[in-house]
Amino acid sequence: MSKENFNRRDFLKSSFKTIVAGSVVLSAIDVKKLLAEADGISENSFTNAKVINLNDYPDLTNVGGNTTIGKAFVMRTGSSKFLALSTLCTHKKCDVDFTGDGFECPCHGSTYDKSGKVTNGPAKKNLKSYKTTFNSEENTLTINM
Repeated sequence: MSKENFNRRDFLKSSFKTIVAGSVVLSAIDVKKLLAEADGISENSFTNAKVINLNDYPDLTNVGGNTTIGKAFVMRTGSSKFLALSTLCTHKKCDVDFTGDGFECPCHGSTYDKSGKVTNGPAKKNLKSYKTTFNSEENTLTINM
């Protein structure tokens, strides 16, 4: 097709083909994985799980101990039980701070209790919680993010 014969119909056909091809490429990208990697959380691409060795996190040795791993707050709640919560406020996605009694968002004042439930707005949704699995033999904790 020469430039002389390139008309409006040819332009529209070409544009449509480009849009379709771009959509196919974008649909193949794992956006969730890219966002997690951007947050500094490495994840297993098949299970979206982070496995940590508790020997590397001495704060989690005792019940009540806690630490932040990437964008997750992790607390040991029992000898073999753990709580993992997102550190992102559900209002405007600011990082919340752990106060000892719960969580507080420095941006707009939302507060959450120790289990991540909203106690004061403007946030309306609880902090996202992640399923955890403790392997006592290997002393590892798996956080499904």
